Amino acid sequence: MLMVLDPIAIVGIGCRFPGAASPDTFWQLLKNGEDAIREVPESRWRVAEMYDADPTIPNKTNTR
Repeated sequence: MLMVLDPIAIVGIGCRFPGAASPDTFWQLLKNGEDAIREVPESRWRVAEMYDADPTIPNKTNTR
């Protein structure tokens, strides 16, 4: 079976991480050996309802 691969073009990129709101600032963060790990803010989701330190609890997350 012959596979025909059509060319594609990547015409944009975007990202938003804690401490880096653009690809350039994210790249600088990585080059500096930093990370973007932060606790999820309460405004994003209700941590008390979704979090449990026990990873075996179903329908919960053990990270915040």
